[in-house]
Amino acid sequence: MTGTNRSLSPEDRRLLLILDTLLLGVIIMDPREHRIVYVNSEAARMMDRPQSEMLNRVCHNYICPFAQGKCPITDLGQKIDRSKRCVIDRTGQEIPILKSVKRIQFNQQEHLLETFMDISDVTEKERLVGVLEMAGAAAHHLSQPLQALMFDLDDLLKEIPEEWSGRLNKMLESTTRMQAVIKNIQEITRYQTEEYIQGARIVDIDGASLPE
Repeated sequence: MTGTNRSLSPEDRRLLLILDTLLLGVIIMDPREHRIVYVNSEAARMMDRPQSEMLNRVCHNYICPFAQGKCPITDLGQKIDRSKRCVIDRTGQEIPILKSVKRIQFNQQEHLLETFMDISDVTEKERLVGVLEMAGAAAHHLSQPLQALMFDLDDLLKEIPEEWSGRLNKMLESTTRMQAVIKNIQEITRYQTEEYIQGARIVDIDGASLPE
């Protein structure tokens, strides 16, 4: 079991044995140097890193996004109890987690016991709920005035001189395309984005509204 050594007491060894069976990520850290002294199997799986690679590494900007000297616990005195945080996987991607940190006695010294669970699926659902709420509101507020505009344009086409009909037909075609976009907004079923400009991302309305 990674992180054990012969100097540990039987009680500490039993603790690590239990921690390695949990379906939660667990890290034990030396708060003085912010050095990782134990990583359980689930934490290693979650971050897609070998357990041995993480041992004795400083957590800052390695598995934790906070810079040295700005640790929420040891430097800023924050209480971390089921708080939304993130860890960093081997590709540099931030994984949203729900995290708790407690001070424990381990190997005859005070250490930080960090436990966390991956909430990526929950975060994805929250994003989808937000997108659906916004999509519903946008479709509701846009569809009625757009429908009125289309009726007016259609009536105007019957009354205006022939030389104006081409421009009005183009306007009517544009409103028809807008109507198709609103229909797709109403049919969004998942959170899906596409690249926009300058690295920004926006909701991919066409992709998010396709049948799964």
